[in-house]
Amino acid sequence: MNIPSMPLDRAIEMLGRQTGCPVLVDPPLMDGRTSAAVKGTYTPQGALLHLFGSVHVDVTATVSGLSVSPLDATALTSGDTRASLRTAS
Repeated sequence: MNIPSMPLDRAIEMLGRQTGCPVLVDPPLMDGRTSAAVKGTYTPQGALLHLFGSVHVDVTATVSGLSVSPLDATALTSGDTRASLRTAS
């Protein structure tokens, strides 16, 4: 996978194209955010978590793809901290 840092909504679209896995995200989780770059071998879930960088979100596999939801109210603010996650596929 190779997704450079860019506006988060565009990065998520690129992830969907590269993996063939649709992603459902509430727009406030993406507003004004820049993604972390993703390069290497990731599962679609791991790559999506990495794109969000320090934002506290949960990624759940659904019948139709992946769904992103905030872990807590701090996911909607810009001062979040969390270690990036990488998952080998």
